[in-house]
Amino acid sequence: MVPIKISELKNRLSHYLGLVRRGEAVLVSDRDEVIARIEPAGGRDRSDDSAEWLASLERRGILRRASRRLPRDWIARAPEVKADLVDAVIRERAEGR
Repeated sequence: MVPIKISELKNRLSHYLGLVRRGEAVLVSDRDEVIARIEPAGGRDRSDDSAEWLASLERRGILRRASRRLPRDWIARAPEVKADLVDAVIRERAEGR
C-alpha cells in the first residue's frame, strides 16, 4: 500500500474508490506525511452484495426482473413523437407552472 498525494486522489477519485470497493485500503499523504486511510465500510468485500440486494428488492415488490432479453433493435422501434419538447418546456415556464 503506497501513499498517494491528495492531488492524485482528487484527480482519480473514482479509480481509488473502486480499489476501496474491492477491499483495498488507500493511504493519503500530504507533504510526504500520511494523514488518512480510506478503507471499505463494514470491513468486508461488498462486490457480491448486488445480487442479494436485487433479490431483496424483488421480494419486497420494488423491482421486477425481466423475463427475457431485449431485442437488439428495441431502441430503433421506439415510437416517433412529433411534439417539440423544448417548446413545451418554454410554454410551461411562461405559464408559471
